[in-house]
Amino acid sequence: MKQGRAAQRAEFARRADGFIMDTTGMAGIQHYLDRLAVTPDTTAVLSTWAEQQLLRHTTRRRIVFLLREPAAAYRSMCDPERHGDIAEQYGGPDSWYAVFYAERWRKIAEEYLALRAVGWDVSLWSYEHLPDCARRDGYGEIVTQWRLSAPRLRPALRDETIDLIRTCTSEVRKALGIPDW
Repeated sequence: MKQGRAAQRAEFARRADGFIMDTTGMAGIQHYLDRLAVTPDTTAVLSTWAEQQLLRHTTRRRIVFLLREPAAAYRSMCDPERHGDIAEQYGGPDSWYAVFYAERWRKIAEEYLALRAVGWDVSLWSYEHLPDCARRDGYGEIVTQWRLSAPRLRPALRDETIDLIRTCTSEVRKALGIPDW
């Protein structure tokens, strides 16, 4: 069910350790990113901001993008303990919701590519190779307890859904250059 603005702000504040988002637009986003920059032990998942191409309008130039192979990411997102309730509202994992998700994934990947193209200090960390990526960028200590979970695409998703997601994201996946995707 779609949340109202007050509920969205409250949820953001809950997830951001009480930070109240300034509603004046990009200034609020910049203020939040500045806060993150002075707290190095804090991470933030800003996938919606990346999807909406908001990161390129900030002064923060060091960003790490974490992406999982899109069909595996979608299957994981549809788990009942994650966001399966949202997928169910649209008809379940094997519904047109898969196209919506693939489009969001593609936009996030395109934001990474666009920022890289203009010279930002961006990194792409593949979920499937997370420890190697983190160590490469000097953050190996944050993944010492990390364990890869297998994608288990089937039986959760039909072959048609997997093919649809991969077709919708094929061009950008090639541009990212992760060979086992």
